[in-house]
Amino acid sequence: MMDQTVSQAEKLKIIKENGGRQENILNILLALQSASAEGYIDAETIALVAGELSMTETKVFEIASFYAMVYTKPQARFVLEVCNSTPCYFSKSDEVAGWVGDELGVKPGEATGDGLFSFNFTPCVGACDIGPVIKVRDEVYGNLTRDKVGELIRTLRDGQ
Repeated sequence: MMDQTVSQAEKLKIIKENGGRQENILNILLALQSASAEGYIDAETIALVAGELSMTETKVFEIASFYAMVYTKPQARFVLEVCNSTPCYFSKSDEVAGWVGDELGVKPGEATGDGLFSFNFTPCVGACDIGPVIKVRDEVYGNLTRDKVGELIRTLRDGQ
């Protein structure tokens, strides 16, 4: 992740590095979100993307708000995404969500008091062979047990 605020020049560089065209908008938005310290696409960034891709701000916002993995509101530092696709559901993703909730003391969609963690459900992350899984940023953690969930949270907390 980059510093608290990503400069306009850095955002423009990210847009160009990710194709700089309308057909690349999802990759562009995800890269910009990843660079954001608060893990979301703000109004200023939407306006910049719209201008660079010759789109309206409304259209960029519609696209950003359509995809579950793109956030338009500030997020916790670590968003734990529990896969709830059918294969993960059958490999007990509901138990994983319970373990995460117990460990963090929050419900899906809520952030911890320190703003460090939140968790939610996400559709398939493409790791059905190691389900149930949790995705944190670009990393997927699989074959989860209660102990592995606790260890993951402790590791993230310690590594801040």
